Amino acid sequence: MISRAEAKVKIKEITDARKPIKTGLTLPIRKGATFDVYRIPLDLLVPNILNDRITWKIREYEAESGRSLDIESDDDVQYLYDIILKEHPAENERTKVDLAKNGQQVDGVITNEGIIIDGNRRATLLRALFNGEADKYGQNVEDFRYFNTIVLPEDIDAKEIMALETMLQIGADEKVGYNRICLYVKVDNLLKAGYTYPQIKQYMGLKSDKEVGEMQVTFDLMVEYLNTIGKPNHFTLLDGLEDQFLNAKTVFKRLDNGTYNAEWDYQPSDVADFKMICYDYIRAKFEGKKFRDVLVGKPNKTNGVFIEKSVWEGFLRHHNDIIDVNDPVSETDWQFLGKKGGKLDQNLNDAVNKLSSVLTDKDLSKLIIEVRGKVDRIEELIEGMDEVSEDDLKNLKELSKSIYKITAKYKL
Repeated sequence: MISRAEAKVKIKEITDARKPIKTGLTLPIRKGATFDVYRIPLDLLVPNILNDRITWKIREYEAESGRSLDIESDDDVQYLYDIILKEHPAENERTKVDLAKNGQQVDGVITNEGIIIDGNRRATLLRALFNGEADKYGQNVEDFRYFNTIVLPEDIDAKEIMALETMLQIGADEKVGYNRICLYVKVDNLLKAGYTYPQIKQYMGLKSDKEVGEMQVTFDLMVEYLNTIGKPNHFTLLDGLEDQFLNAKTVFKRLDNGTYNAEWDYQPSDVADFKMICYDYIRAKFEGKKFRDVLVGKPNKTNGVFIEKSVWEGFLRHHNDIIDVNDPVSETDWQFLGKKGGKLDQNLNDAVNKLSSVLTDKDLSKLIIEVRGKVDRIEELIEGMDEVSEDDLKNLKELSKSIYKITAKYKL
């Protein structure tokens, strides 16, 4: 495989000796500057390790392998191409058919060393066509040897490239939809590169600086979760779980700042237990709406299972028993426990029923209605009986006296 230094020399030879196929293009950086498009051989190019679509998988790979990917390595470059091909397979196939039929219609952007900044997916599919797949579509492989692309000047640094890639990739309507978790990783990357909230808001097309801050807080919670379960940087485990983190974040904040109005004086150790159980339910990929409405409680209300001490302690005890007995290890084990009707669902349902009973006992109107229903039922039973036992009659009279004593304190 050609090195990046060698690729840089060859790309410069092309831009120096050949006429561009297009001129006068602009980019969302360097206002007033224009750029030219050249035909660059695909074998001089490599995917971008910071490609927004796959960065979450790259972080996971690097965490598992204990090393960073190297674009000077044939195996690592092939790995990058492979994961791009596996992302959005249906859309990739449609794009490949279009490329085979119509050729490359949208120009890419590369560095002067041949690192693809915009067009990683298109270049990957063109490469597949050139490597033989063109034959499936009745096309000549030689028609797909080159990539039409802007070559960025040498004086553009890594930080400016990151801003450019963000604006080109995330802000373009025609792009294949990004996995939501990738957007959180992108915010983290930009913050680590030293960009400010206002800059990130503009680059990513977000609504406000506050939204950037909220995404940062949510990402920090995701990182805490992955570290807690012993899977740091395994961001693919977060797929489909954004809502659970958003809801958990709100309730955790209320618990930490004292605005969670529970029915008991909970301690920091209780909050830690609650967070751990929430993480267990997240790992089990427990259904999102029930996670929000029943386990953690709705964001602006205090109505989850943590609200009442006796209910919470019973729920916690049974949860720990479930984990001890089943000893889940793999993600499949956890998801089995979290399925509808599974052990975690059953325990939560039991807690909800107990919570409903406890809260009814603390709601005078509901309690009176419940007692009235019981009295009506007693009356129906007695009407069908020839006699009432002495003990039952005694208890009824005592109950009548207790109710009279309560009502005598108040006037209508």
